[in-house]
Formats: sequence, structure tokens, C-alpha cells
Amino acid sequence: MSVVPSSTPFTVPGFNGANNATPEGFLTFLRSLRDDFLGDQKLLKSATADKDAWVTVVDGLTDHMLGPFPSPDVVAWVTMKEKIIVTEATLEVIKRVFVRVEGIFSNSEKVLKKLFVRLVDLRRILEVWTQTENTCDKDMFTPLEMKDRTCTVLTSILRGLGNSNPLTSVTPEPSWKVLKGILQESLDVCNGKL
Repeated sequence: MSVVPSSTPFTVPGFNGANNATPEGFLTFLRSLRDDFLGDQKLLKSATADKDAWVTVVDGLTDHMLGPFPSPDVVAWVTMKEKIIVTEATLEVIKRVFVRVEGIFSNSEKVLKKLFVRLVDLRRILEVWTQTENTCDKDMFTPLEMKDRTCTVLTSILRGLGNSNPLTSVTPEPSWKVLKGILQESLDVCNGKL
């Protein structure tokens, strides 16, 4: 039995630009990933091939679901209900992958850097949203709740990078060095060096 589903959200029929793709169908897919493969009781001790499949899932979710988030001057919060729900489900899947898939931090520097940038950007725009008046449906996450969830995922990933050591001799460099590189590049941007 495979530890990762045979299809990812980017190869499931109906999700590659087909007309029958729906936000509800994609949300169901994300929730099945969360519940069936990344449930609370599961710690995935996966082989390298399975880890690579999960890295592909995270990479695809980062590219397609954590992209630019509109600002308050463009659209009202309440009109983005589907986007907000799918973004929250995406954050939950990503968080669980980094907690439950053994070896996920090894050899995934490019994806980790991209994910870090997307999460920081999402957190930044959500901070802008928290400073504006927003109306929300009762079953909808507020900008503050989304910002907190984004921070939780980002913190979890950074802590994991700091605590993760290489699993094999093929990956001789501990992941804390990736963390150090991410943080150094972030400081360079803040200090105007990049």
C-alpha cells in the first residue's frame, strides 16, 4: 500500500484546467489527503520515493494555492470565501506533511525556500487585512485567524528545519544549514543587500 495517493492534486482528472474542476472537489481532495494520509495518528516513515512524492505535493500546493492573495482595496473578504477555505485546507495539509513525513526536510531546499517566501507573503497581506474592517460569514475564517494559521505553519516548518538531521549519508548536510541560509537571505533583504 502506498503512503501517498497515486495521484496528486495536479494529476487528478478534472484539476488540470478541465471545465469540470470545482473548488468543492479540490477541497474534498485536500481533506482526503489530510484525513486518509496525514491523520492525527499517522507518522509516515516513508521511503525516499514516498518523501519525494510528498515534496511534489507541497511544491504544487505552494505554486497553485499559496500564490498571490488579493488586497482589501481589490476585493471584499466575504467574497473570497472559497479561496479562504481552500487556502486554510492547503495550510493544514502542508503543516501535516512537515510534521508526519519522515525525511521531508532532506534535499528539498528549493521547495522550502519557495514555501517560506509564499508563507511570509501570505502572512504579510493577511496583516493588511487585519487592519481593515471585514465582514465574515459565520462559517468563515477571519483575517486574524488566517494570519495565525499561516504563522503556525511557518513556525512549525522553521522549527522542523532547526531540529532535523540528515537521515542518510547521501544528505550529509543537516537541515539547520538550510534554515540558516533562509534566515540569512531574509536578513539581507531586510537590510537592502539583495
